Amino acid sequence: MDRQKESVIEHLMLRIIGSDDSNFNYYLKECLIRLPLRDLKAITYERNVHILKTAANTVLSINPLLYDPGKGDKVLVVFVTNFWKCPAHQIMYIIAHEFAHVYLGHYDRTRWAGDASEVEADEQVTKWGFEEEWKRSRFEYNNTMSKSHVEP
Repeated sequence: MDRQKESVIEHLMLRIIGSDDSNFNYYLKECLIRLPLRDLKAITYERNVHILKTAANTVLSINPLLYDPGKGDKVLVVFVTNFWKCPAHQIMYIIAHEFAHVYLGHYDRTRWAGDASEVEADEQVTKWGFEEEWKRSRFEYNNTMSKSHVEP
């Protein structure tokens, strides 16, 4: 990894709020390393992303928080404890997928388009090279859903 990318990742890692968790840090770094430098810089500096680890009931969410009126928003990506029960490929996919939402500006509700935004985030994930993680995660999700839901 080149020094410039390493510096951007170090800067983003300083924005983690919550308990020190080497498992979390490992997967986050592994995901960030795979992002193109230009996109990583956009997420870190232009979108002003911060990361929160918490023990809530949902898997993951992104929320814009008013940081300083007139000076832009701070985008908060929230990771929760049950997230770590997933297999490694799902963790990598989820991290990449949520950062794709940040990169694409979906935290701005005027740019959110529901399912179309989810598809757009998945397309970005594959552009970043997480196609295998996406395919495996989608396969597992679809199998789980087909077992728990009956289609008309």
